[in-house]
Amino acid sequence: MPNLTNSEVIECILRALASKIGRRTSETFAIATIDKILKELKPKYDFLKCIRIQDTTYSEGMDAVSIIPDIDSVKPNVFYKALNDIIKSVVKYLEGKTDLFFIKEFQEALDYNVNLKMKQEGIDLNLMEFEYILDRKQTLKTDNSEVMENVIRVLTCLLNRVFPEKQAIGSMINIVKKLEREYDFLKYIEITDNEDSKGSIVIKVWPDIDTVFSTKMAEAIEKLIWEVSVSVEWDAEESFIECFKNDLGEEQLSKIEKMSVNLDHIQTALLQKNHEKLVKKSLDALVAVVGRMTSEGFAIVAVDKAIKKLEGMHDVLRYIKIDESRYTEGAVAIDVIHEINNVESYKLAKTLREIIKMTGRSLGDESTASFIEEFKRQLGKEYLYEIEKIGINLHLLELKFT
Repeated sequence: MPNLTNSEVIECILRALASKIGRRTSETFAIATIDKILKELKPKYDFLKCIRIQDTTYSEGMDAVSIIPDIDSVKPNVFYKALNDIIKSVVKYLEGKTDLFFIKEFQEALDYNVNLKMKQEGIDLNLMEFEYILDRKQTLKTDNSEVMENVIRVLTCLLNRVFPEKQAIGSMINIVKKLEREYDFLKYIEITDNEDSKGSIVIKVWPDIDTVFSTKMAEAIEKLIWEVSVSVEWDAEESFIECFKNDLGEEQLSKIEKMSVNLDHIQTALLQKNHEKLVKKSLDALVAVVGRMTSEGFAIVAVDKAIKKLEGMHDVLRYIKIDESRYTEGAVAIDVIHEINNVESYKLAKTLREIIKMTGRSLGDESTASFIEEFKRQLGKEYLYEIEKIGINLHLLELKFT
C-alpha cells in the first residue's frame, strides 16, 4: 500500500464529505458545515489549524480549503482519532438532513487506499454505518401495511396533479401490477376506482404484507416511486421527490427511512436523466447571449476554447463535442453525448459552472456585468430551475463578475 501522508488523507476525506453533503444541500453549505466542525474540534486537536477555509459566502467547494504541510508531522494515533471525530461530528450535525446511506456513500467516494489506511488505523466505516443505522432504527417503529398504503395514496395524488383522477388511479394500478411480477407480496395491495365517489381511490393493504422483510419492502417502494416519477413530465416548482416528501409527511418519511428507502438515490437518478437536455440548452443559451454581445462566430469559439481549456480538469467534458468545421453554424456545432446522463449531478454542476464563468470572462470587463442576467433570461424559467437543482448558483457567479 502507498505511504500516504496526513495531508493526502485529510484532503481526500474532506473532498468526499463535501461532495456528499453538497449533493444533499449545496457546496457552500457543505464547506460551511466542515468549517464549523473543524472550529469546534480545534481546542481538542490543535493541529486542525493547518486546515484553512476561506470565507464560505463567496467560495465554491474545495477551492475554499487549503491544507498546510505541517499536518504531515502529526502522530498517526492523534491524527486518525481526530479524523474519526470529524466524520462522526458531520453525521451527527446532518441528522435530519441526511439518510441511512450517508456513511456508505461517503465511503464509496473515498480513494481505495485511503479507506484501507483508515481501517488499519482503527476507523471502520462499515462498523460506524452499522451502529448509526441501528441507533436510528431503534428510535422508529414501522408497519408495512400502513406505510405502503400511505405511499400508494401519495403517489396516486401526485399522478393526479398531471392526469385526470381516473387516469391517475388506472396508472397506479398498472404500475403495482407490473411490479407484482418482481415483488409477489404486492398482491396484498388492492386499489379500486370507487364509482360512487366519482373516481376517488380506495386502497386496502392486507396485514399479510407485514411479514415481508423490510429491505424487500424498501426495494419495492423505491421501484414504485421510480415508476411513477418517470411516467410524468413534472413541471412543478419543487422536484417530484420534494413533493413526495412534503405530501408523505415527516412521520411516514421516518418510517420509510427506517426500511432503508433511499429517496436521494432516486432524486439523483431523475436529475441525471435530464443532463443531456440541460447541458445542450445551457450551451445553446451561452452561444446566443455571447453572440448577441459580439457575434455568433466569436460565441461558439469562446465556448469551445473554454471547454478545451477545462478538459484536463473535468472528465465530464469528454461527452461534449464541438465540430470546428461547423463554427459558422453556431450552436448547431455542439453535440452532447447521451452518456452524460450517467455523470453525477454535482460533477456536472461544477463543470458547467466553470464553462459559464470562463465564457463570460471572454467578453471583457465591460460586458460581464450583464452577462449572467442575460444568460438567465435566455435559459428560461424551466431550465433555470433545473440548473439550480443540480447545484449551480448563478447569483453567486453574478456577484463574482460584478
